[in-house]
Amino acid sequence: MSNEIKRRVLLASVLKPVDETRMFEKIGATLAEEGYEVFIIGYPSNNQAVARGITILPLPGFNRISFKRLLIPWIIFRKINQIKPETVIINTPELLFITVLNALLYRRKVVYDLLENYYRTIRFTNTYPRLMRTFLASIVRFTEVIFSRFVNQFLLAEKGYAAELKFVRQPLIVENKLPRKIAEQYGTSKHGPRYNLLFSGTLAPTTGVFEAIQLAKNLHKFDAQYTLTIIGYAALPEVEQRILLEIDGLDFIKLIGGNKLVAHSKILEAVSRAGTGIIIYPSNPATESSIPTKLYEYLALHLPIVISHNEPSHELVNNYHAGVVFNRDVAAIHQALNSDTFTFDCEDSIYWDSQTGALLAALKR
Repeated sequence: MSNEIKRRVLLASVLKPVDETRMFEKIGATLAEEGYEVFIIGYPSNNQAVARGITILPLPGFNRISFKRLLIPWIIFRKINQIKPETVIINTPELLFITVLNALLYRRKVVYDLLENYYRTIRFTNTYPRLMRTFLASIVRFTEVIFSRFVNQFLLAEKGYAAELKFVRQPLIVENKLPRKIAEQYGTSKHGPRYNLLFSGTLAPTTGVFEAIQLAKNLHKFDAQYTLTIIGYAALPEVEQRILLEIDGLDFIKLIGGNKLVAHSKILEAVSRAGTGIIIYPSNPATESSIPTKLYEYLALHLPIVISHNEPSHELVNNYHAGVVFNRDVAAIHQALNSDTFTFDCEDSIYWDSQTGALLAALKR
């Protein structure tokens, strides 16, 4: 086997877009910079992501619940055989069977990158019809347990998942932090007035978009200077429709994206221009252990934060003096945002770069 083939890596996902930030800008870019030849397979994206050493391979379009989706793993199986990577990194549980099968046939390394506790995400969110959730979640967990013995390396996007996912052996925690060079590209001193509120990322009831809208409405009543920009993607049409209904006639709230995927670069541009980022997660077993990707983005770009989530997230904000914990007191939030000088005493560990050494070492084993 040639040296080029040995250093060939394929990252594959079913539902994540092919230029999704973790696959493309973080793991993919890190491996490409290290000399790997990187291929990424994922859901088609409207954005033309380009990077040296990375080849992106969009899947054919399909609906989340459809017969066509059942064929996607076998399309990826065929791509793996064509590309012949040494290592396959997957972040979708339905790819475990075909990836392990391919690895057993051709002696390839399997890396399972757990971006979520998939069992809880399926069971406790409204992504799938209510009557299907427990059944689908159980099938996913059964699949993970059965095939976990064939996985060479587990990556966890959250520290909290280590306690939740009992089938995972010797995981490497690789959190969704922002690479330092990307933070420097977008800058840390371009922010607008604190009145310019931002909600970014996945648009869903579980990520707090409706809590952000309500906070913006309350703050706007307190002071009409407050505005809110919502930027991100709503996978479910009913979520976008509810957002549009909630903001109908409110010229101080605007939506960017909605039913269309938004390039990560556009989201980071919005972060760099905003005055305050909102992170308010409603209580849900699917997200109770998470540290949101956008929290790391706001910290890296020095965007002041209003947060209500979990203790680890609150500690990050408090330790770096980067914002305020939301206490439902609008007057107190207003006063804190407009009187406090947030210092952002961030350490190097806040950046993606602090994890790349361990990631590379794990993939070379």
